[in-house]
Amino acid sequence: MAHYKPPPKGVQAIFRAIYTQAEECRETFMDTLREFFDHLADEWDAQQPPDREEKLRDLLTPFRPLLQEARGVLEIGTGTGALIPLLREAAPTARILSVDLSHRMLQYARRRCPWASLLQADARHLPLTPQAVDLVVCHNAFPHFQDKPATLMELARVLAEGGHLLILHDLGRERVNAIHQGVGGVIGNDLLPSGGELGRMLTEAGLSPIHIRDDPEQYWGVGQKAISPPR
Repeated sequence: MAHYKPPPKGVQAIFRAIYTQAEECRETFMDTLREFFDHLADEWDAQQPPDREEKLRDLLTPFRPLLQEARGVLEIGTGTGALIPLLREAAPTARILSVDLSHRMLQYARRRCPWASLLQADARHLPLTPQAVDLVVCHNAFPHFQDKPATLMELARVLAEGGHLLILHDLGRERVNAIHQGVGGVIGNDLLPSGGELGRMLTEAGLSPIHIRDDPEQYWGVGQKAISPPR
């Protein structure tokens, strides 16, 4: 069997430089994205339809059994916190942690829900231990993940075995993508993948795609983390 030979030191230095430059570019982009949502926060709630709460409650209805059984819920991309009271309503005994990239969005979430547990963080680098929660809810945030496969792997890392990831949109994929492309700028390329592509991403992240909905009305992706066989 051939022995592995590490690349020469000069090549290693080139790889490190490329990686460092890529990370710096990513951080710069994330700062720009964070600023975009900070500015959007002041007008976000005013842009929502009057029946927004009813629509969000309906969106969660098929997943109430999962929410009722959950002991720990992680909400990714809480924004101004519109979903937090409905998660508490559906999962009254669970520990709920709501995360967002934007500090300004979280300020509005705090005003809405003074009792909530909130955290400013990048979903790709969560300061949580492995298997910390048994349900992850990602509502209207998935298109904004700049590295979707890597972020899904991070969400799978913090998800307990047998736990579920819910990717939810209360609009269809084509409409979501048209909105983002119409806004342009930093979110112009933040697009939802097809249902088939989402299923492939979930599988590669170690999550079984147990339900995919990709129609003009709504967009869902439900993945479950496998339970390891006993040793």
